[in-house]
Amino acid sequence: MRISTVRFLFGGGRISKYAKAIAPDAEKLVRDKFGSLPAVHLVLNGDTSQMDHLVNTAEAQLLSGINPSQVNAVSRSDRHSRRAYGQTSIDRSGVLIVLQVPNMRHERDVAETLVHELVHAHQLGDRSARELHLKYLRHVWGQQAMKPNTLSAYELLIEQREVEAYGAEDLAAQL
Repeated sequence: MRISTVRFLFGGGRISKYAKAIAPDAEKLVRDKFGSLPAVHLVLNGDTSQMDHLVNTAEAQLLSGINPSQVNAVSRSDRHSRRAYGQTSIDRSGVLIVLQVPNMRHERDVAETLVHELVHAHQLGDRSARELHLKYLRHVWGQQAMKPNTLSAYELLIEQREVEAYGAEDLAAQL
C-alpha cells in the first residue's frame, strides 16, 4: 500500500498519523477476511473541496478523450464528498482510496472508513470487476452508454457492495 497526503498544514495532525499507523493492519484484516487486494494508493486528503478532484482525475486518466480539467468542472451526481469520509475508485495501477481526514473526529471514524474503503478495493480488484467498473465510468462520463438492463444490474451490484462494506466495518474494532 502506498500512502500519501494532500493539502495538509502541519502534517495532518492526530487523525492523519493514526490513519498512517493503522493502514497496514487494516489492509491485512481485509485481506484475511475477503481475499486478495489490488495495489492500493491511499491518499489522506486535508482539503474537503478536493476529494472529487482527486478521484475524478484518476478516473479521467483511464478514459481516452477525457480531459481531467473538464471532468473536474462538474462533480458527478453520485458523489457527495463534502461530508463523506472516503471514496474508492480504480486508477492506473490498481485502486485509489481517498480519505477525507478533516471530516473525521475520532479514531473509530478512521478505522471504520479505512476498512470500508479497503473492502471496496477488494471488490474492484479482479480483472472482470475492474473491466465492468471501467464500462460504468465510460457511461458516467458520457463516453459510451450502458444498456439500461446492464446499468440497472451494475447499480444493484454497487448497492450490494456498499452493504458488504458497511457490514465489514465491525472489523475495525480489531485495530
